[in-house]
Amino acid sequence: MRIVKLLVISVVFLFLLVTLISVFIPSHVRVSKAINVDAGLPEVYGMIAHTGNWKEWYPPMQDSTIKFSVEADSNTVMLNDTRVMITGREKNAITGEMISAGGTRVKTGWNILYVAQQDSVTVQWFMDFKMKWYPWEKFSSLFYESMYGPQMEYGLRNLKAEAEKSPAGQ
Repeated sequence: MRIVKLLVISVVFLFLLVTLISVFIPSHVRVSKAINVDAGLPEVYGMIAHTGNWKEWYPPMQDSTIKFSVEADSNTVMLNDTRVMITGREKNAITGEMISAGGTRVKTGWNILYVAQQDSVTVQWFMDFKMKWYPWEKFSSLFYESMYGPQMEYGLRNLKAEAEKSPAGQ
C-alpha cells in the first residue's frame, strides 16, 4: 500500500512539474523560411496564388506517395486527408490554412517582398501553429522547425528554380 501511495504521489508530482515547465513554452509558434528569386513579382505571385501551379514546386505534390487533387474552386488542394486552402490574396501576400483529417488547423502564407531597384523578389513562407495548454502539445512544438523547415526550404528552392526558368524571370 505504501509503494502504491508513493507511486501515485510521484506520478502526480511529475505531471505537475512537466505542466509547470510547459507554461514557459509559447503557445504560438511560427516557422518561417525565405529565399531571393531572380524573377519578377507577377511570375512569382502567379506560381503561389494559383494552386494549379503548385505541382511544379509545392513539396507534398512532388512526393509520389501523396495523392493530391486541385478542387474546382482552384483555391483548395487535397493532399491525402489534408485540405490546403487559399483564404486570401493581397498585392504581395497569399494566406492560407491547412486542415488535417483530425481537424488540426495551421495558418500558412507567403509574403512577397519586392524592391523596384532590384531585379529580384524575396519570398517568405510561414506556418503559424497555435497549441492548447496541454504539455505534450507544447513540447511537440519544439520540433516543428526540424519537421517543417526542411520541407519549406525544399519548396522555396523549387519555386526559385521554376520562376527563374520562365522567360519573364530572366
